[in-house]
Amino acid sequence: MSGLVDAIDAESRGDYARAAEAYASLADHGSPLDRIGIHQALARCYERMGQPREAAPWRRLAARGYMGLTDEEMPREERRHYALVEARAGVQDLAGAPELPEASEEYKAILAENWKGGPEGLTHEGLFAGLFFRARGDWVIAAKYLFDTAEAVNEQAVETGDAGLKELALAVYELAEDAAAKAGRPDVAHVAALRATALRGGPRPQPLGGL
Repeated sequence: MSGLVDAIDAESRGDYARAAEAYASLADHGSPLDRIGIHQALARCYERMGQPREAAPWRRLAARGYMGLTDEEMPREERRHYALVEARAGVQDLAGAPELPEASEEYKAILAENWKGGPEGLTHEGLFAGLFFRARGDWVIAAKYLFDTAEAVNEQAVETGDAGLKELALAVYELAEDAAAKAGRPDVAHVAALRATALRGGPRPQPLGGL
């Protein structure tokens, strides 16, 4: 217990190297939630020290830890969401690193679990995922998240009359059209183009479900 006090004390004073050393000695101790907290603290310390690649393994461990929790330990939707936050941070920490492809697959799987209920409330995550996988040339996955996100944002724009949301929906439909074309999905690319045309003031397309 004194080790935890030392770790938190060092982190609170900005001595992240000492804090990381103290937290590392606790990484395999305590309950699953305790271990997740330690993994997050280690990631946080390395990020504060400007060492994102050293932080990434701890982010990934935290994500796996959340996904492994039971319903008694944390509600399913909550733990999925927290896992997604950690998995996304993990791939961001690994930008350009050789471990990125493996971390990307973990992120993709956790995102898919969160997406089972649809994109509502996840539009920022969907946009990040679409652009992330677009940058990696994973056109099928990019098209899916970009199109679904555009649909959700467009629905919000219609409901609220928000011009900014309308502009965002148009931009994301254009990205979805490009990704779908490169993914070999001309049907989805065509619908995305029609949606974009409608937002520009052209004829309204017929509804179509997500990719």
